[in-house]
Parts: sequence; structure tokens; C-alpha cells
Amino acid sequence: MSGNKNIERICLIITACAVIITLLFINGRSLGLEPIVDEDAESYEGTEYFTANDQNGTWSTDDATVITLEGDEAKISGKGVYVLDGSVYITGGGKYVISGKLDDGSIVVDAYESSKVYLMLDGVDVNCSDNAAILVKKADKVFVTLKDGTVNQLSCGSEYSKEAQDDNVTGALFSHDDLTINGSGSLMITSEYKHGIDSNDDLVIAGGTIEVSAAGDAIRANDSVRIMNASVTVDAGDDGVYINSEEGYFYMESGSLGITSGGDGIHSLGDVTIAGGELTVGAADDGIHSDTAFLISAGTVDVTECYEGIEALTIDIEGGDTTIYCKDDGLNANGGSGDMFSDPKAGFGGKPDGGMQGGISRNGMPGRPEGDNGMDFGQGRGEMQGGVSGNGMPGRPDGGNGMEFRQGRGEMQGGISGNGMPGRPEDGNGMQADDEDGSGDDALKDSEDVETYIRISGGKLTIINDSGRDADGIDSNGDVIIDGGEIYVSMVNSGSNCAIDFASEMGGKAAVNGGYVVACGGSSMVEKLDEGSKQASFLYIDNEGVDAGTRVELLDEDGNVLISYEVPQSFSALTISCPEMTVGETYTLKIGDSEETITLEEISSSFGDETRGGFGMMR
Repeated sequence: MSGNKNIERICLIITACAVIITLLFINGRSLGLEPIVDEDAESYEGTEYFTANDQNGTWSTDDATVITLEGDEAKISGKGVYVLDGSVYITGGGKYVISGKLDDGSIVVDAYESSKVYLMLDGVDVNCSDNAAILVKKADKVFVTLKDGTVNQLSCGSEYSKEAQDDNVTGALFSHDDLTINGSGSLMITSEYKHGIDSNDDLVIAGGTIEVSAAGDAIRANDSVRIMNASVTVDAGDDGVYINSEEGYFYMESGSLGITSGGDGIHSLGDVTIAGGELTVGAADDGIHSDTAFLISAGTVDVTECYEGIEALTIDIEGGDTTIYCKDDGLNANGGSGDMFSDPKAGFGGKPDGGMQGGISRNGMPGRPEGDNGMDFGQGRGEMQGGVSGNGMPGRPDGGNGMEFRQGRGEMQGGISGNGMPGRPEDGNGMQADDEDGSGDDALKDSEDVETYIRISGGKLTIINDSGRDADGIDSNGDVIIDGGEIYVSMVNSGSNCAIDFASEMGGKAAVNGGYVVACGGSSMVEKLDEGSKQASFLYIDNEGVDAGTRVELLDEDGNVLISYEVPQSFSALTISCPEMTVGETYTLKIGDSEETITLEEISSSFGDETRGGFGMMR
């Protein structure tokens, strides 16, 4: 009997302890107890883009293992490390301080899936001829910290071993798991094989001065690339930054990123957000490309050279200072990825070596004029102007050979689907008519279900194009909504260049509700801003054209200058809007030495030479 009583007592004690633990778990915070949370674990869903560990580039090295590289050997003081065949292997979580030179080998992290590994680079020079210089095979997260005042170098050869290729290693600094680079030292990476920095998960750059030169993409990640408090400069044979997941994203909130690239400056299958910092891009293709959404709320974006400036499904400019020098569209909300085929890296669409504009790509489809086979299918972007389309239907009326395959402005003119019916507006040739009857109707319905727009509510935007012939400054396959900010667009007066283009043929509109707008370009395709706008605007046409470098000013009746802008390129169409403009009031428009008095009789007015040639209609 006593044994049964003891069992009962034990059961009561266990039950009481369980109740106490449950109450503490539920009410712990109110009692002053804080739960322990691993903020760097993949399962932790925080609200910040950067954890405390991401930003800690000065962690204590008191208990760290010290690794001194010596050619093909290494001296080790501590635990968790061994050397084999000229490479250094780190097998457990913890802290490691690394210095010295490794002639032809890798620093390999092969720990547990739950391990956090901290590597402090204290003046290292690591070269590996056939694999990554730093290779993370397994860990929960690896922190590469650049010690203050040190210069660190990583490099790799032009061909990787079969073992490395079987492991899908594609970067000089490569990680299969989450990777963070921080600290205040410097890091120089040279990759002759493919990519510079490559992470299969998240990549955080939270400090340091980093220079990357790569044959392929300079910086690449699957899930995200996040930048703060770092100075990063990259030179890439392909894209400067590439995010390879539809759920992935690019986020920058401070620091600087300078990109020179043979492809896109930034290419993300997910969102691109600029919340601060300085981004400078010189790209052979798009300056910034997102398959989903682009947003700038603060900071500066300076696209010094590109084909198209910023391309995304939706484009929001809420703040910051954005300047774009482009050969084609400055902003392009295209209602899709901008590539005709699903693989954005396959060389079909949007790439200089086989894009959809102009010459023939490697698969036999029309490419850009500078395509690598030298065959030309029209000026500029492979225009459909005039001529005859592939099935004998007339193309657009202003010349060209009718081989329209462009996805930019959403023309219906001349693009023919596989059965001879008009293609989707954003495809031109109807190559995505994937419904059962081949008509393209289902694909068109899908495109109509996807919202695409350009919205500008703050900041400053400047777009300058000195060479386009069928380009737009602001180009949306949906709406253009201007709620605020300063907007200056200058398109050269050539071809059908248009300062602001929108999908009016599909019910789209361009409305201005606030802000300052001076948009200059050609007059053949120009349209007035929407009559439902909340702020007054006017369109002025000069068919004789205005020379580049001419100053435009708008003055009120008292002679106060409301708008003044020296227009960099020639133009024949001018759109102006500012908060001080009021319907019924009279203003003076100065264009160089000429003056004209105009009275706004409606919310969206037009003046000058209203009888125009070309295909467009003034509305």
C-alpha cells in the first residue's frame, strides 16, 4: 500500500510541475521572464531584415580557434578543424580566426545542420584552382567577418572539378546555407569560373568594403540578397546581382552598391526594394529587373547606362532620387517578366546575346539588333512599323519589316499568334497562346487578371534617352498614376519616342494628382494625361521640333516661375503639370526665346500644333 501511495505522490508532483511550467510559459513575459529565441534560425519569422548577429562585426575572439594558413598547410590552435590535401575543414559550430595564405585549396565548412559558424578573416589570401575558395557544405548559418584594417582575397580558377560540379558549387565564395558577410575590413573576390558570391539560401551583406569580379553573376542567391552598412562594388560578365526564386527578393537600406554588368544590373524573380543607400548601375541590359514589384522609398538610384532602366510588373516610387540614362524605356511596367520564355537565364529574352529585340537569338527567334548572329530584323527593338508580319498581315504604319516581337509597350499592331490571330498585347507575336484552341484568348485573359502599373508619389525621378527610336520614358501596360514627387523625362525627338506611354487601348490611364511633371519627347504617339486627374496639366506640341538644351519655363500671371527645366534632348511634345496650376488661370510658357500665353480651360488641356502626323491620337 505504501508503494501505491508513493506513486500517487509522484504523479501529483509531476502534474503540479506541469501546471507551473504551463503557467510560466503562458504568462512568462508578464512575470518578467523573456523567452530564448534563436533569431538566426530559419524557422524564426522576425520582422527585421537584419538580425543582431548579422550586424555584429566585432564579436569577441577570446575563445576562438586560430587558423594560420601556410601555403598548403595550416597551423591550428583550438578544436573543430583539420587539414587535408591542402584544404582546411571546419567541422563544428563556433568561432574561428583565419589568417595567412592558402596557395591552392579551400576553407570548407562542413558542420551540423544546426551549427552557427563564425569566421573572422584576419588578412587571408585563399586561391583554389578547381573549387570555391570558401565553401559552406553544411551549417545552419555562416558569418564571414572582415576584421577591421585587414585586406582579404578569395579567388578561383576557370574550371571546377567534377566533385565541385556534382555538388553544384558555382561561386568563389559559395554556401549551401544562409550566409552573412559583415565587419569593417575589405574583401576582394575574383571568380574566373561562374559567380563571385553565391548562396543557396539567404545572403546578407552587413558591413565591409567588398569588391567582386566574376565571369558570371557577381552576387547570387536563391532566397534573398540584403545589404546594409557596406560598400560593395561588382563587375560581372552577366548580372550584377541575381535572385533565383520567385519568393526571393532584393533589399537595400544603407551603404553603397556599384554595379557594372554585361547583363542586368539587378535581376530578381521576386521583389526589389530600395529603402536607402546609394545604388549605381551601368548595365548592358536592364538596370533593374524584377518579375514582380519594384519599390524605392529612400536613397539614390543612378542608372548611368542600360537598355531599359527599371522593369517590373509594378513600379512604385515613393521617395529617393532616381536617375536613369537609357537606350529604350526608362520605366517599364510590362505585365510580366519581360522575357518571352520562362527561363530568364536561357538567353532568349532581354539579353544582349540573344534577346527578343532585333537580331536572331540562338534558338532562331528574333533577338536584339546587336545579337550575336548579326541578322537584323528592324531598327531599335525589332519594330513592327509597317511592312508585313510573318503571315502576310500588315505591320505598323511607320516602317520596318513587320517582325514585331517586343514585350515593352504592349502593342497590338502586327504581332501575330501561331494561328494568324493577333497575339497578346505584351508579346506582340502571340508566342504565349497556350490555351487549348491556340487562339491566345486564355493567355490574354490571364494578362488582364494581373495588375500592372507605375505609381509615383514622392522623390525625384529623372529619365534621359539620347538614342532611342521606339522608346518611352515612362511606359506602363496598365496605368500611370502620379500623386507627387518631381518627374523630369527627356526623350530624343526621333521615331515614335514618347515621354509617357500607357495602355489606353486596354483601358489604362495616365493621371496626375500631385507633384511636378516635365515630360518631353516625340509627338507621333503622345497622349494627354487623364481628364479625371485631380491636378491640372497640359500638352504642348511643336511639330518643327525644339533643339536639345533648350530651357522650358512656366510662369504664373505675376511672373513667378513655377517650373524651370533645361531639356537635355530635342523634343516636339511637352507635358507639364504642377500643384500651382489651376483651371481658368492664365500662364506664360517659355520655350527658349519664344513665349506663349495659355489659359487652362480644362483639367487636361492641349496647345500648340494639335494637327499631327503619326499613328497616335491626342485625347
